[in-house]
Amino acid sequence: MNRYILSVLSLGHLSVDIGAGALPALLPFLQREFHFSYFSLAALVMTAGITSSIMQPLFGLAADSLRTRVLLPIGVLLGLGGYAAVGMASTYALVVVIVAAAGIGSAMYHPEATKSARTVSGHLPATGNAYFAVGGNIGVALGPIIITLLIAWRGLPATVVLFVPALVIAAIVATVVPAVTQAHEEHHASAKSAAHDDSGVSVIALLVTMTSLRSAVYSGVLTFVPLYAVNVLHQPFNHNGLLLSVFLATGAAANLVAGSLADRFGIKRTMSLSLGLAPFALALYVLSSGLLAWIGLAVAGAMLIGTFSTSVVLGMEYMPHRLALASALLIGLSTGLGGLIVAALGRVADAFGLAPTLWTLVAIAVLAYGLTFALPKAAATPRLLPKPSVG
Repeated sequence: MNRYILSVLSLGHLSVDIGAGALPALLPFLQREFHFSYFSLAALVMTAGITSSIMQPLFGLAADSLRTRVLLPIGVLLGLGGYAAVGMASTYALVVVIVAAAGIGSAMYHPEATKSARTVSGHLPATGNAYFAVGGNIGVALGPIIITLLIAWRGLPATVVLFVPALVIAAIVATVVPAVTQAHEEHHASAKSAAHDDSGVSVIALLVTMTSLRSAVYSGVLTFVPLYAVNVLHQPFNHNGLLLSVFLATGAAANLVAGSLADRFGIKRTMSLSLGLAPFALALYVLSSGLLAWIGLAVAGAMLIGTFSTSVVLGMEYMPHRLALASALLIGLSTGLGGLIVAALGRVADAFGLAPTLWTLVAIAVLAYGLTFALPKAAATPRLLPKPSVG
């Protein structure tokens, strides 16, 4: 496992995913500055979702068919640099274009970088992908903090400061492109000699369905738990940040642990066990209060987010000849489909309240767990030990 290349790819992942965390924090400032309507703000979020998630399979196809390693530094430049440019926008149309460009940068980076992380991970693919994924977890968590501090310092135009890390990190990522290209060539040569082909469409569709349901629960927790805490439990507004931090932090830690467990005990077994505990943890949060509720939310974060990297690696095991497309389907498309489910749950919350909505999330988590039993074990794919190995 080439730890240096994985660290660089994870750094790029961190920079690109800062935008995912920054956009929600930007919305109140954009509304104050430009007096945008709620619909206009929601349209910005939709634009980011379409360009960063739904478009990923297109870049995944390109990454599997063409030499697209140059997309790695370009994706960083657009993904983080886009949000640097938001503070310079003077009209709503320009903000939409900038957010779309940042989303496209994210869609460029994720499939190619995830494929690259797999090919340099050697005989520890789940562990390597976990190292890569944790960069994104940290980026999402840092996004709102960074953007809020910058705007508090010099107002909305201060976002331009993000151009500096965007340029620096893009340059660092560019330095590993030759080594990544060599690792890809070695993987392709080994994959061609493999005895098994990509799994059928039905298997991939089943895995995408499961991960979409998992993403719906994840996004649903981020959306509805803060509202439930304030409007139903009557907790202070300032508790929300800590609530979500606990959920996200335990998830990031679990991602690393799950990777090593998956390489030792099996990807499907580890993922299934994790998803099986998630609905119980979420139910504990809804049923309890005080410390028990916090423990339930923390465990739910660990069990849900801890399956992100393992599900991607399982998809790559199913599609050894289409690594980037597998990544795009299980990160991009699944996230987008999960977001659509959460939007529908908003109607449930309006009609029946927040508690029934959280119980619906528990039911969706149970369904996601049930689907793991229908997934076949993946055939062993070639697990290269790329050279040179650093670390």
